[in-house]
Amino acid sequence: MNFKHTLREYFSYSSSEKNGLLVLVFILLVLYFLPVAFTTREGVEDSLDQKRQFQIDSVISVIENRKNNKEAKIAFTTLSYFDPNTVGKEELIGLGFTSFQISNLIKFRNKGGLFKKKTDLLKIYGIETSDLERWNLYIHIVADDKGNNENRVSKTKSYSLFPFDPNLISLKDWERLGVNSSISVRIKKYLNAGGSFKHAVDLKKIYGFDSVKIAELIPYVNIVAKVDHEIPRQNELLWLNSADTNQLKQLPGIGSVLSTRIVKYRDMLGGFVVKAQLQEVYGLSRDKYTRIATLIRVDSLSVRKIEINSIEESRLKKHPYINARMAKDIVRYRDRNGNFTSLKQLRSHKLVADSLFLKLVPYLELK
Repeated sequence: MNFKHTLREYFSYSSSEKNGLLVLVFILLVLYFLPVAFTTREGVEDSLDQKRQFQIDSVISVIENRKNNKEAKIAFTTLSYFDPNTVGKEELIGLGFTSFQISNLIKFRNKGGLFKKKTDLLKIYGIETSDLERWNLYIHIVADDKGNNENRVSKTKSYSLFPFDPNLISLKDWERLGVNSSISVRIKKYLNAGGSFKHAVDLKKIYGFDSVKIAELIPYVNIVAKVDHEIPRQNELLWLNSADTNQLKQLPGIGSVLSTRIVKYRDMLGGFVVKAQLQEVYGLSRDKYTRIATLIRVDSLSVRKIEINSIEESRLKKHPYINARMAKDIVRYRDRNGNFTSLKQLRSHKLVADSLFLKLVPYLELK
């Protein structure tokens, strides 16, 4: 009984205490809700602005990352020779084409479009002149070997590329290179007047010479260094495809070992198409090649051809540019589908990679 009484007295409040307690509770409630009640519209807007700014920063970051990735992709592209009429999607990506350019190029080909010259690439929506300049030296449009009716009609427009010295070749050779007769005549007049070509880019001196055609010819220009009149020209220049080991040893830096290797490799190839192939000979350094490059000449017309429709697999795989797997695939395809009607079939059917096709095609023929 005493406990209940004590407890009741402990929790009993006078009127003034009750009023004080209510005031205290009210003050606490006011202090609790005061920040919410006095939050301004500006504060809310600032919070929203911060969220919007965060979203904008995120978008900018994504765009910059994509741009950096694109720039990195362009920086690491590997340029190699390609034919826009046959090159595949993966190779175009490797060459630095954008997906938009690739899509438009493939649509153009699927509709029957054909690239007859390098500048035809500008027909593709999305490809600019700056793009063409970057790829120009690597574009190689291969004419169809079997020659359709259209090619027969425009036979005068067909040409072939081969190493040449612009100071020495004839008008007929210029025609074979696809140079307009008016330009070749102008070149002859320039030479007869005492002019000369010391560097490949000197072709730009000829008025009216198309810059795209010059860019196409430059990789094949092989200007023989001028010699003193006291030294006969025939004693300085050596025909690489007919020289024996003794003649090769007369070149600076070429001894018995290298001369033997050069002859052996030449026989395996079937002859040198361009003198730069000497750098493929084991042990022949770039420095040695540079020393002898102006002392040699190559007659690409003397190259021994491979009859692709009759050669046996065992002989085909002995060529330095053809391994055993490639030889097997080529012969198997020929046995199953009949003789090749065009050398381009080797590339279109993935029997030979694009990068290797351009090196190999001078050694092949259809019979």
